[in-house]
Amino acid sequence: MTEPVDLYPLFDRDLVLNADEARAIVGALQDISETDGVHEAEQALIQELVADFNLELGDESALEKVTPEQLAVRIRDPAVRKLAVQTGVLLAMADGAISDKERARVLEYARPLGFDDATYGAVEQQIVAWVRSGKAETLFV
Repeated sequence: MTEPVDLYPLFDRDLVLNADEARAIVGALQDISETDGVHEAEQALIQELVADFNLELGDESALEKVTPEQLAVRIRDPAVRKLAVQTGVLLAMADGAISDKERARVLEYARPLGFDDATYGAVEQQIVAWVRSGKAETLFV
């Protein structure tokens, strides 16, 4: 069974993101959320992730979507890159299942961050198992 400790760095409260990294991840999440139509659960999850990681984003109306290539340029730390992929998968699961369109879009972000299909698949499998375990319910309320 997947436990939060298995999902490093997703629950690492010591992981430090600077404002540019935070904006880039949120911009990517916003783009991913629009892949198959905007869902209320996905928007709520974006806001919850922002709050959970105590991200200081300033004026959220000024946040812009970023491309996969822009995300890769703005995020260099391997742990933060993995966090970006994990949150992308988590967002895609917000409505209970990852659609083919969502998976393809998250993969478009993961590849420039250094994740091949197999590595991405392992991350997705861990996130899906954790969500299905019921331990992630509070994230989707």
